[in-house]
Amino acid sequence: MRILFFLVLLANVAVLAFGQGFMGTPPSEQGRTPRLLSERNQHIVEFGEARLADTERPAG
Repeated sequence: MRILFFLVLLANVAVLAFGQGFMGTPPSEQGRTPRLLSERNQHIVEFGEARLADTERPAG
């Protein structure tokens, strides 16, 4: 019974390592080309002037 437990534990660790990409490209990323950080929608971020949030709650 102890041997069976360690075999199942080892199988779980192997599947986790495979899914996380420790043994190469993870299955969720196969077929995709990774984008560089410089390509990730930098033009969408806009900064405005700082404002304090309203602390009053509306009645009702």
